[in-house]
Amino acid sequence: MSLQEKPDESQHVLNLLSPHSGSDAGDPTWGFMPRLRRLTQMYTAAWVTYVSADVTSTQFGMLSALDTLPGQDQKTLAQNLSMDKSSTADVVNRLSRRGHIRALRDPDDSRRKILLLTPDGKASLEELRPLVHGLRSRVFAEFGEAERTEFLDGMSRLIHRLEGMTEQ
Repeated sequence: MSLQEKPDESQHVLNLLSPHSGSDAGDPTWGFMPRLRRLTQMYTAAWVTYVSADVTSTQFGMLSALDTLPGQDQKTLAQNLSMDKSSTADVVNRLSRRGHIRALRDPDDSRRKILLLTPDGKASLEELRPLVHGLRSRVFAEFGEAERTEFLDGMSRLIHRLEGMTEQ
């Protein structure tokens, strides 16, 4: 299965995202949110096809973060993954039920949950890593190294800008 959609459908979506008249016609940022939504939808569909229908990219990110920095508390993990409190709790609960992570009460502060990857979680992570690498390679195949860097740097700048605007 190809990551590219049928050309006619893809072109139709892009046409809908381009203003044809009015004050927005000259604004190159018009259609930013629909494009972002479409990118997220297509990446999620590709993830399910090429990586896993059982472990989401968010869950994979959490497993990977706990492998890199074991014993993080839930709040720190949420901050490191740019997740809100309730979403983090939901993902932690799902991964705990599947036996991928263990949540332990911090003996020094019973309000804190310390999170650890289980052997099953580690095995799942190791199984998925090459698939994730393959997906990323496919997604960015048409980007040169400089283009990948520019794209990701641009996203980071937008995130930083929006965080600054919402923290005021």
